[in-house]
Amino acid sequence: MSRFGTSRLVPSVHELAKETITEIPHQFLQTNQDPTVVLNTASLPQVPVIDLGKLLSEDAIELEKLDHACKEWGFFQV
Repeated sequence: MSRFGTSRLVPSVHELAKETITEIPHQFLQTNQDPTVVLNTASLPQVPVIDLGKLLSEDAIELEKLDHACKEWGFFQV
């Protein structure tokens, strides 16, 4: 017998996606950790949002936002 004991049968994510589940299966819960608490989400950085329709306008603000998002974040929301 292995020193680690026996394996638990855990359904794959693909199998879970086929079902209508209303709560997280207990196998995926980690109850030995303190929950993460974020009190002030306003102070967290926000992923840049780019309006693609404004990129061709005469106003360069959206283009500057796109430039900043690509350089600083590497991605953005549309």
